[in-house]
Amino acid sequence: MDQNQAEPLGSRLEQFLDEIPFGSYILQPDQTVLYWNQEAERLLGYRFQEVVGKRCVDLPFGCSFVNGDQIEGSSCPALAAFYSGQAQTMQMFIHKKDGENLLVRNTLVPLRNAQGRITELAALFLPMGAESYEDDMVRDIYEVATRDPLTCLPGRKYMEACITEELELYQRTGHLFAVLFVDIDRFHDINNHYGHGVGDSLLRELGLALRKYGRKTDRFCRWGGDEFVGLLHLRCPDEIESAAERFLQISNRTEVEVDGKQVACQAAIGITVVRSGDNIKSIISRADRYMFLAKRQDADQVVTDFTETDES
Repeated sequence: MDQNQAEPLGSRLEQFLDEIPFGSYILQPDQTVLYWNQEAERLLGYRFQEVVGKRCVDLPFGCSFVNGDQIEGSSCPALAAFYSGQAQTMQMFIHKKDGENLLVRNTLVPLRNAQGRITELAALFLPMGAESYEDDMVRDIYEVATRDPLTCLPGRKYMEACITEELELYQRTGHLFAVLFVDIDRFHDINNHYGHGVGDSLLRELGLALRKYGRKTDRFCRWGGDEFVGLLHLRCPDEIESAAERFLQISNRTEVEVDGKQVACQAAIGITVVRSGDNIKSIISRADRYMFLAKRQDADQVVTDFTETDES
């Protein structure tokens, strides 16, 4: 080659990709692997010769989203990048040759020819070690992975991650929050009298009401069975009095119709503000105990730090 002649872009790109500290590969639109760099070999264990020339969907990568769902068909971010012409970035698991799964942050960038047509896709990925798991990412993983199909609310693990994060923030800054514990009263009787379908409808309506009428900063989960837990951000402790009234109204408005008759929710509610020395077990247990005290009342079934009198 003449020293003054420019080296082909493809060769220079591959040389660049082999030098960077990222795993990298290049795909054709049919998902055939054109290139596999040295860092990809090191991270995943598959050699260049085992990968190049094969379609990635036919390789044993077992790519999956962080919630465990397999990446396939139209859900594939590579296809999304090809069709949209926009770079795609996501967290995903890739199956390594040694049998383990590696969590990576993968960015897929469309490459265009001189005519502007997308002919290839370059991917750059980095492993995400334990130190890379930011609190919001862990919370998002739990939110998706534990989501309850009936109420569309996340589950207990999500709320535990949220409360743990808020406790750490409270210990550093004194930022207040409260925990809400909700239990549908006489839910067993509703299932026995009207059937489990009606009980499911009531759970669904309450989950919807919590999402719809709660503040944007509030978070909720289905704790289990007919129990819901919420995390409420506060400016001062007195705010739980208005919160108690708000959630009592939400509960009272929640109902389903059965044969022309309205079946009401009638939930028991406990709300408590974080205290010095609290841990996740103590604050949830206190809200839970308030909820059981609320169940003993004939009306206004809500107990807070300001109304609770039974310290036993």
